[in-house]
Amino acid sequence: MKSYKNNFALIVDSKERKENAIAKKGRKILSAFLLCSFCFGLSTATTFAASEYPENQDTITMNEAGAIETYIGNFATEQTFTPEQDTTTVNQEDSNNGLKAAEPTISDIKKTKMNLFETVSDYVAYPGTVSVSKGVSTTISASVTGGGGVDIKFLKLNLSKTVGDSVTFTTTQTTSYPVSKGMRGRIILRYSQDYYTYKITKSGKDYTGSATTQAYDQYYALQEVSLG
Repeated sequence: MKSYKNNFALIVDSKERKENAIAKKGRKILSAFLLCSFCFGLSTATTFAASEYPENQDTITMNEAGAIETYIGNFATEQTFTPEQDTTTVNQEDSNNGLKAAEPTISDIKKTKMNLFETVSDYVAYPGTVSVSKGVSTTISASVTGGGGVDIKFLKLNLSKTVGDSVTFTTTQTTSYPVSKGMRGRIILRYSQDYYTYKITKSGKDYTGSATTQAYDQYYALQEVSLG
């Protein structure tokens, strides 16, 4: 009888240990499943986020070392002007044989957003006041480089309609700002431009080129640096 009880206890104990092992294994599988589901969800979210921005452009911000900027506002009129190259055509006829020149192609396009600034006033130290007068004009030039006889019209069609367009910003009011204690300040015009690099292929030859767009997202700011 005693032997039977001992055997029964061993059987029960063995069964419980087996059930615990199965349960523990089940918990491990469930945890692994949940972890993989989380990873998949994260990966999917990342993929969707990336697909929203197919160009994946970089942004480079230029600033004065150690400067603090305070937004003032956008109070300027804009006047754009287009270079003479915009009036030319890509496929002009060859005067020798009357045939049209080879159609160029553009590839390896890379786009970088440049966040830049131009100074509008000189530095003034505390306790002075920095100001910009009505009618002050700032011109931001755009540019195009490259070979293969490619004109701006072609680049506008393939890159951006504002490639090569320069713009002049003219203040519409007089604005003054006190300089903070221990600082010297000046007024700047902050703006952005898109910078492109690309490869032009024409008649079997490759040419490298670059272009900048018309300035945009402009505003005036107080830029201050320490006197120390």
